[in-house]
Amino acid sequence: RGSGELGLSSLRTAMASAGIGYGIVSWYENRALDRVKGLATNLFPLVWVRPGETTREEVRARLTDGFIGLKLHPTVDDYRADDHDLDRYLEIAAEVGCPVACHSAPGEADPDHIRRLAERFPTVPVILYHTYLGPTEGRRRAALHVREQPNLYLESSWCGWREVLQLVEETNTARMLFGSDASVDGPHHYCRHPPNVEGKETYNEGLVPLVRELGPEVARQVLGDNARRLFHLNGNSHR
Repeated sequence: RGSGELGLSSLRTAMASAGIGYGIVSWYENRALDRVKGLATNLFPLVWVRPGETTREEVRARLTDGFIGLKLHPTVDDYRADDHDLDRYLEIAAEVGCPVACHSAPGEADPDHIRRLAERFPTVPVILYHTYLGPTEGRRRAALHVREQPNLYLESSWCGWREVLQLVEETNTARMLFGSDASVDGPHHYCRHPPNVEGKETYNEGLVPLVRELGPEVARQVLGDNARRLFHLNGNSHR
């Protein structure tokens, strides 16, 4: 509330425009998501972790109270994705069995750093948000890491649909999660013009050929089933 085009109203409008029923969400102020937990809102929040600032007690409390994983943003919060200060939080993720989503981009959030974090906690699913928000070579490295490190996963926001197909082929169906970073472009995030995905396509334009090329069974996995499995959203009454 009060966040204008980044608020929940815009997010719901954007999701409805693309036929998206459920979302996994994060925000740099965890308190802003206290009212959006679970099936009542169709939104499932992650605990935003700032190493050295977020307490372990807060992480545990929120994971007990309906939050479903951790969110790391090394670029915004200025730390390396393999910083050992993160270990105390990943230990909690390993204990409770929840995934960790990490912004992936050049610099502090490079896939090489994220892989090293994942290697230290092999039982924790670690998701590279955006696969790599930068040049294509970073996406190829991210895909290589996923092939070699079994607890790494890719997320597709800001990737064109052909890139998503290539990433599925380079890894496998179970390791890719559809995402959209909605709604940073406001209520028209999925159909914005000029196009917002690599300046060439909108999310709505890309969804149709992506589903057609993947086929119904694989599309169901990429667009929803993989996320439900990783975040334990199937058959969980409080989530």
